[in-house]
Amino acid sequence: MAFLERIGWRYWVVALIMGLGLPALAMGIGLSPVWRFGGLLVIINGCLAIVLGRGIYRRTQPGWWLLIWPVIYLLGAVWFLPKYTRYFAIVYLCLSYLAYGLTQNKIEKES
Repeated sequence: MAFLERIGWRYWVVALIMGLGLPALAMGIGLSPVWRFGGLLVIINGCLAIVLGRGIYRRTQPGWWLLIWPVIYLLGAVWFLPKYTRYFAIVYLCLSYLAYGLTQNKIEKES
């Protein structure tokens, strides 16, 4: 169990579900491109990137864990989504890193 905690199994599970499962489900049920773009890519995945960035800093996890979500999302985008959605992997990495850094500054100012 210590090995699983060390590699951050929770982040991997969330990334697999949201990065592979959700795009496959959205394409499988025939979700319209507008809802797929607005609801799935911008709102849900954007919020997830922010929450993961803040969570990784607050739990003092390694910074490389910020890469888990965008990389898994990129795989899901390549397999299930249109080509233009691949660029969102960079956006999610930036959002996670920004949330990570802003959380760091906020906590340091409160101390």
